[in-house]
Amino acid sequence: MKYLGLLCMAAAAVAGGFLLAGEWEMRVKMLGIFRQMAVYLKARILYSNETLPEALKEIGSRFSDGNSGMAAEAGFFFLRVEKRMEEEAGKAFAEIWKEEMEKFPDDLPLRKQDLEALRALGENLGYADKKTQERTILFYLEQADDSLAFLKKEMESRTKLYRSLGMAAGLFILVLFA
Repeated sequence: MKYLGLLCMAAAAVAGGFLLAGEWEMRVKMLGIFRQMAVYLKARILYSNETLPEALKEIGSRFSDGNSGMAAEAGFFFLRVEKRMEEEAGKAFAEIWKEEMEKFPDDLPLRKQDLEALRALGENLGYADKKTQERTILFYLEQADDSLAFLKKEMESRTKLYRSLGMAAGLFILVLFA
């Protein structure tokens, strides 16, 4: 029974290391999804001459269909914003955007700085002309690219570190208590 307990503790330590590594990978994935959505938003507004609600609905549908979990959450976010824009026509876009961001799940793998960049995108997007909207989206894309470059550079070493530490902690538990 003692060895079974030790084995469970060691497995939990290894799983914890892999879980921390997975969080980094999910953060990179979510930032990539929001970046891709911003690129599509820019294209829809500038080149297809769609209004902001039309663009949000099209992009939200594209990303929510066929995806699940956190990947679909980004698409649902755009769809919720678009729906509220239609229902509450007199309300400021930035306020709707901010309120819908507050509905993100607690386990969304984005950090505070990622959410602040996304919030800034919404604050400056809804009231401006096309040129200003383009600049706002380009600024968000620049921030997202910087974050993604840093995360991708750090991700490989950190995922190896977290996995190795998890395995080392599991082995340490086994050796220490066996």
